[in-house]
Order: sequence, then C-alpha cells, then structure tokens
Amino acid sequence: MKYDFVFKLNCVELYRNGQWPETPAGIGQKNFRKRIVTWSRIADIYGIDTLKHPSTCKERTAEGRYSLVARVLAGESQKSVAIIAGIDSGLLS
Repeated sequence: MKYDFVFKLNCVELYRNGQWPETPAGIGQKNFRKRIVTWSRIADIYGIDTLKHPSTCKERTAEGRYSLVARVLAGESQKSVAIIAGIDSGLLS
C-alpha cells in the first residue's frame, strides 16, 4: 500500500508524541508500526521532505548498488543500510 505525504507526516507526528495512529484495514498492526518508526528515522536523518514520493526514479550506478550490498554483507543490518541510503529495505534483498 502506498501512503501519501500528509498521511506519513501525521503518523510520524503522532509517533513522536507517544501515540499510534489507527492501523488501516487490511494491514498488520506490527508491520504498520514498524513502518512508522522507519519513516520517523528517515525523517530524522534526511528531513521530513524525504517522505514525499519522488517525481522521478532515482538512478543508482552499479558501483553504488554494490557498495550498499557490500555493507550488508560486511555485517551492517539491512534495515540500517536502507535507512541511510533512503530506500526501502526490500530493495537490498
């Protein structure tokens, strides 16, 4: 499910105030809350505007992709590397 910027912004603000937004129908609560924590971490690192959907796809070089995978293979967690790179952790699988 894709979430719009306003929805993400509201979720992050509630989370930062110690509250959880209502989980959308058809979505598991645990996974939804993990996603909100990830949005909050990304916003802390890169700023709140990074939660907006990009208007164009970001092109990554082969070397750039390799360096991300190498960091995971070297022992960094897949999730932390993805957050630092500003991508979804599933892209590193």
